[in-house]
Amino acid sequence: SVPIIAIRGSVVFPHTDTLLSFVRPSSVVAADNAFQKDRLVAIFTQKDSRISEPQKEDLFEIGTLATITQMMTVEDGTHALVRGQVRVKLSEIVSDQPFLYGNVEELPDIVDNSPEILALANTLRDNFRKSLTLGKTVEVLSVVKLISDSSTPIELTDQIASVLDLKPLQRQSLLETFPLIERMKKVSDLLNKEIGIMEIEKTISSKTQQQFDDIMKKNILREKKKA
Repeated sequence: SVPIIAIRGSVVFPHTDTLLSFVRPSSVVAADNAFQKDRLVAIFTQKDSRISEPQKEDLFEIGTLATITQMMTVEDGTHALVRGQVRVKLSEIVSDQPFLYGNVEELPDIVDNSPEILALANTLRDNFRKSLTLGKTVEVLSVVKLISDSSTPIELTDQIASVLDLKPLQRQSLLETFPLIERMKKVSDLLNKEIGIMEIEKTISSKTQQQFDDIMKKNILREKKKA
């Protein structure tokens, strides 16, 4: 049993560090309680962000067990840096006062180092590096992890998933995707779409700049002739 924290409009992935802000009193108390004990919380995304005090039926069934590594209290709530550990399924809520407290079931990935998995991991890492050269903006800490060869295929997939430009429902879908190879394929497809968009934007930008340069050159020549 662990404290349950519901979040709005975001998804926490295993093997990632995420900064969360808690303003709901029950979430602040849950985070504080966990931080004073074993620092473990289970984080689940709300289906409807408008619900102020969500119950089990208001949360997606799959979330992430996380460790609160740092916490800071401010006037309007609490900021917490959490490190995702493993996917979990919400089995039941055993208490909802003063915060949600419930039982979760771990959903660990099966370690698979088959040639196909390793090849997909290499492709993911190479394409992520390509996205950086095209101008994708990612926090420095995430970049260091992702461009190094130290991450396992499981870690790499979740880390890239966490920095993709996705809507909450798309993120939740990736969180719920099993087995690993299917998740890797989904992340790879989504990353490739981002790269494709960035390449088109770069081409348009280059053409626009070239057109601008041509116009400027013509104007300068025209002015010289007048002189």
